[in-house]
Amino acid sequence: MTVGRDIQVLICDDYAPMRALLRWIVEERVGLAVAGEAGDGHEAIAQATRLQPDVIVLDLAMPRKTGLEALQELGRIAPAARVIVFSGFSIASIGGELVDLGAISYLQKGASPEAIIDAIEQAAASAAPVTSQVAGRRSIA
Repeated sequence: MTVGRDIQVLICDDYAPMRALLRWIVEERVGLAVAGEAGDGHEAIAQATRLQPDVIVLDLAMPRKTGLEALQELGRIAPAARVIVFSGFSIASIGGELVDLGAISYLQKGASPEAIIDAIEQAAASAAPVTSQVAGRRSIA
């Protein structure tokens, strides 16, 4: 992230109302901006390539290419982006794989707006996996 500019966030979720909610949460916070949105894994890859965001909020259950499949490419095409997995899946069943694929943290769907903002800000400021926990979010490192 460049000092003096907003943290650029790419929102990737197939459910349009969820994207709208995340957009609202991000845009309400001074210092954060929505760089773009994607409704499936292919769009996530295309948008990340084009936008080079600071943080990517990535759902795992998306059509055409899942978030898990997209995650495999995101580190290569947007190496500076910090990926937060935002999902309803159990972290216990997929946590190790997410770390191996480059995700920095996991945010459970249903997390509070404050937890979402905190996760984004910590991810953007972090050079290493986020290790602290906040309500509704679990570190995967």
